[in-house]
Amino acid sequence: QLINDGVTVEKGLEWRVFGPRVTDDGTLPLLANATGGTKSFNMSPGQYLVHAAYGHASAIRKIEITPDSSEEYFILNAGGLELSAVAGEDTPIDQNLLRFDIYEQKADERGERKLIAQRVLPNQIVPFQEGTYHVVSLFGNLNAAIRADIRVTAGKVTKAQLKHRAARVTLRLVRTKGGDALANTQWSVLNESGDLITESTSAFPRMVLSEGTYTAIAKNGERIYSNDFTVVPGVNRDVEVKAEG
Repeated sequence: QLINDGVTVEKGLEWRVFGPRVTDDGTLPLLANATGGTKSFNMSPGQYLVHAAYGHASAIRKIEITPDSSEEYFILNAGGLELSAVAGEDTPIDQNLLRFDIYEQKADERGERKLIAQRVLPNQIVPFQEGTYHVVSLFGNLNAAIRADIRVTAGKVTKAQLKHRAARVTLRLVRTKGGDALANTQWSVLNESGDLITESTSAFPRMVLSEGTYTAIAKNGERIYSNDFTVVPGVNRDVEVKAEG
């Protein structure tokens, strides 16, 4: 049985039982595995290494089975982490545009952190070992990312909502204000320093950009048009570039 904060975990577990002796390839032999909650294994007397995983939390113990053995209890100090995010103060974000990566809090000598969980979905409760984690929230696939250190407490679900300083914009090359977007347009978006952020060949590309000032450059045929625009956190908008001349 696996016990977390005094409560028996009844589902979502992965059990693995290993033999105690390393094989020729340097690994321990896997003797049995199972998923679910409390599990029973028929085991001969001897020593074993048992690993129990619950989401991204785990416990490992060496146990000795005797003719009188009946039950073994594994204590796991784990809690749940439920993440969400908004743009600006309270603008909802399309969940298809949002994901979270979870890292160890401490960085190594090169300033890099170990990745624990990747592409965690919003509003999904995921078990983690008690401790503090470095969370990276990614909104879209360009430059809208924020970071936070979040503490997970054993036996509790920690809910954290992050706020992105970003918004979604749609670019359109038009002949008149509010007109139809011109096809066969190539787009480039530069930041305030002149660095290229993204390119697109869509007639009206949609993208998520962090707060700031940008330049949209549209090439249609042999002509090039541009327009500067500002991204305000949480304010999704259309950006029109007028094809003049």
